[in-house]
Amino acid sequence: MNEKYLPGTVIEDSDENGIAFSMFEKMAAVTGGLNLSQICSITGLEPSTIQNWVKRGWVSRPNGKKYNAVQLARILIINMLRNTMQLEKIALLLEYVNGKVDDLSDDIIDETELYNLLCASLQALRQCHGISAQIIQKVTEEQLQKYQEPFPGAAVRLRKALVIMMLAYASGLIRLQAEELLSGLLA
Repeated sequence: MNEKYLPGTVIEDSDENGIAFSMFEKMAAVTGGLNLSQICSITGLEPSTIQNWVKRGWVSRPNGKKYNAVQLARILIINMLRNTMQLEKIALLLEYVNGKVDDLSDDIIDETELYNLLCASLQALRQCHGISAQIIQKVTEEQLQKYQEPFPGAAVRLRKALVIMMLAYASGLIRLQAEELLSGLLA
C-alpha cells in the first residue's frame, strides 16, 4: 500500500483525472479479458491468493480462465483494503454496496466505476490538509454529486461504504508512514 501506486496495484499512479481504471478496462476489452498471470502482474498478488478469493465467493469465477473488467476492479478493491481490514469484512462491505458477487442486477454502481470513484476520492483527499473522518466525509460527498442512484437510498448506502473504504485505506497509509519513521529511528 503506497500512495505513489494506483490503489490495489503495483503500477505507478499518474492518474490526474479520476479515470484510473480506464487503462485496465481497455486491456480487458481488447484481449477479451485478462488471464490470471496478467492480474498477478497488475496487483502483485500470488495466483493462489486470487484463486482463494474466487473459491470463497469474493470474486466471481473467470469465464474460460479470463477475468473481465468488473472482476479486476473487485480484486483491486479487495487488494487495496486487505492490509487494514479483514478479508471477510471487505467482502461484506462489497456485498453491502453491490449485493451478490455473481449478480450484476443488484449492483448500485458498476465496480469499475466504484474503483474510479475511490481513486478520484483519494486523489481529492491528497489535496486536503490533513486527514480526518470529517474531511473524508466532505470529499466523499463532493465526489458523489454526479452519482445517479438506481433506487432511493442507494446514494446513502454508497456514501457510507465509500467513507469506510477511504478511512481504511488512509489508515493504512498512515500506518506505513509510521513504520517508515520508526525504521529511520532504528537505522
